[in-house]
Amino acid sequence: MPFGRWGEIFADDIVAAAMIDRLVHHAEVLTLTGESYRTRTRTRRDLLTTTPASTR
Repeated sequence: MPFGRWGEIFADDIVAAAMIDRLVHHAEVLTLTGESYRTRTRTRRDLLTTTPASTR
């Protein structure tokens, strides 16, 4: 999630900014774009393994 949206989650932009400041202090922030590898592999796995509907 982009840092700009953290205020929506924590309902307070000042608190969100303080948390971000402490988390990224002395850190290198990488911004990745493109499709998520996790969701891509999960989608393929879900398509390959379909389970029959329950017969209750």
